[in-house]
This record gives sequence, C-alpha cells and structure tokens, in this order.
Amino acid sequence: MQIKYKLLEKMKNLTSTEMNFLIYIAKIQNLKGKIYGVHHKDVCDHTGMCKQSFYTSMWGLEKKGLIVIERCSGIDYDITIQDNDFSYKEAWKEGYVNLHRKIFHQKRFLHLKAKEKYMLMYFLKITHENSSSYRIGIATFYAKFCKELHVTARVVRSYLHSLRAFFSVRIKDGKYFITYRSNVFRDSIPDRIESWYPKAFVSAIARRFKLRDVTQKQIEDTAYFFKQYKQIAQEQNLDIFQLIEEAVRRVALEEEKPKKRKLNPKYVHVKIREILF
Repeated sequence: MQIKYKLLEKMKNLTSTEMNFLIYIAKIQNLKGKIYGVHHKDVCDHTGMCKQSFYTSMWGLEKKGLIVIERCSGIDYDITIQDNDFSYKEAWKEGYVNLHRKIFHQKRFLHLKAKEKYMLMYFLKITHENSSSYRIGIATFYAKFCKELHVTARVVRSYLHSLRAFFSVRIKDGKYFITYRSNVFRDSIPDRIESWYPKAFVSAIARRFKLRDVTQKQIEDTAYFFKQYKQIAQEQNLDIFQLIEEAVRRVALEEEKPKKRKLNPKYVHVKIREILF
C-alpha cells in the first residue's frame, strides 16, 4: 500500500479516473507492485467510476507508462505498477507515500481533483513526512506548478486552497511555507497492511474459478492461510500465492458442475496440506 516517490513524476497529469484507478490498485498490490485479477466490478465499486471509465483509465495508464497489463483470463487482468517494486531490501529507503494512512481512505481525500491529489503526495515527499517545511518563493511556486500541471496560476491557487485542509500554508518574506499537519496524517487504518493483498487475491481466484456465493468470511478465512503457511512454503521453495491458487483450483475442479463450486476454507486447507505434506 505504497507509492514510491519516483513514481510521482509520472502521476502529475493523470485524469481523475486514472488517478483513482491507480491509487485503488496500489492499495492491493503485492510487494512486487503486482495486482492479480483486477476486475472492472471491484474497481468500479470502490472508486465510483463506470465500466467504460474502467477500461479508458486502465489503457490510459498503460499508455502513459505507469502500468503493464496482462490478460490472463477471460474475465480480468493481472496488472503490474511500474517503478513500484518493494520486494528488495533497499526499496524501502527510496522514499514512498504510505497509503495505509486513514486519510487516503476518507472522502476529503477521495473527493480531491486528480492534480490536487498529486500535489498532496508531492508535498508529503518534499516536506519529508513531517521533518521540515517546504519553502519556496511565491513566484517560483506558481511558475513551477503552472508549467508542470499545464494550468493557470488561478487554478494552482485553487488547488493550494483545497490542500490547506491537509497542510499549514503560510506566507513570509515573499515565500510559501508549507508544513505537514501531523494530526491529519497520523492515524492508520486498523487492518494490517499484509492482509489487504491476500484478500484481494483470494477474491480474484474465486472469481476466476467461477466459485458461487462467496462470502467475505470465506475470503478472510482462506486469506489467513497466507500467514499460516508462508514460512513453510518458503522452506519448500514454493510461492505462497501459487500454493493457495493451486489449492483453490483443486477444490473447484473436484465439483463437475460449475454451479455447485463453492469456496470452502476447510477443504482448501486440506488441499494445502496435501500439496505441502
């Protein structure tokens, strides 16, 4: 649930739906920046966009070099966010925007315009997450953002006004002093970061194998196996995601009639142990 600082440069001129699409999938990516089984219904339900906007945004993000799309089934896509790989140790030192903060899941952030969202994340970067104020001459500020965002000074001023809900903005000696409001960004969502992607993954494979009447409880119970068997899978040189997928696949295919295929966590557990032991 992070966006690397170096990815921000590509985000400055996204459309509103492209920005919402990217932020949503960044919340459910794995450490390599990959999202398995992206389906239009999930994205539309979480962002409020329509089906046509889903496809327009997805292909637009690929054209702009932010994502790579793989069509791995007839119903959804595997997507990798470019320049957002956190699977190696040094990646965490490169700097990132932490989307696990509660503010990124609240209406006051979600209702910002695309370029306002970009500026908010840019200000987080430039203030070094509450370690300093961003100081910049007023004329330089407007010249910079007018050029980068391809808008007028009046529009930039309106963006800055919106962002006063998130940052303290002062003027002194012909300069802007923009400071991170710690009370706005302090709280995190209660769910653990590691739990988001497993749940999204289970939901995606359940859809791919056409399992019926899947409940949130079944998804959560199946996703728990990631935590339970991650270490054992590593010891056997197995990818935990492939292990869970194979277990669910075996459960699904044992039922000849697709309409009767269900997600039974207890039975998935049996299949996991068959594969491992």
